[in-house]
Amino acid sequence: MHFLIAFLLFLTAAAAYSQPDLLSWINGTRHAAGLSGLVPDALLSKTAEGWAVRLARTGVLSHRGADGSSALDRYRALGGTEVRVGEILGAGPDLVDVEQAWRKSDEHREVTLSPAWTHAGWGRYPSKTGEVWVVMFSQKLVEELRIDAQAAGLAVSGRFLEADADHPLLYAGLVPCQPAAWDVQTRRFSFQVAAPLEGYFRLGYVGPGKVYRLTNAFTWPRGTESPGESGRSAEPAAPP
Repeated sequence: MHFLIAFLLFLTAAAAYSQPDLLSWINGTRHAAGLSGLVPDALLSKTAEGWAVRLARTGVLSHRGADGSSALDRYRALGGTEVRVGEILGAGPDLVDVEQAWRKSDEHREVTLSPAWTHAGWGRYPSKTGEVWVVMFSQKLVEELRIDAQAAGLAVSGRFLEADADHPLLYAGLVPCQPAAWDVQTRRFSFQVAAPLEGYFRLGYVGPGKVYRLTNAFTWPRGTESPGESGRSAEPAAPP
């Protein structure tokens, strides 16, 4: 019993060290460049963890799957709706070595220091030579997003985070749908899309200059008709 408790405490301590330590590196790097820190995101971490496993098992470090799939495809395949994501990869004896390699790489720093990112997630998996790490970033422009099937159709609601959102707009395929409700002060919106439902949906808002800004994309039923959904999460592609 004492051994089990000690073992569980060890696992807890190890997780508490590695997870915040990576976020500290990300946010420390961003703060040093005058950028805001990022918020942890569970779905990004789930996507990153799955890719780290596959990279470690195949012995390949690649952002692309054998079918050409990308980090965005893998994220969408797990239910993600944000339209902009980024990814960095690393492998080494431990996290300290991986972070040092990222710090020396202009390419990795450029991705990490993008001012667009608001959230981050990460995953690791042991390899033959140490550990494989995957970090994913996203730009979240809508909070409290809900997508629910109802008897009358599809209900989509949430709140735009950007203050320049003048008017929400949802596209069902190529057909624009006007909101059922819109509060310009809080930027909360809701849509009711009549059944039957099938196809690709794009959510966004009209901003300054009457320009449409895309914030989220998804299919209904989920996992159909989009290159970013089912069938787009293949094994890592071999190096050229």
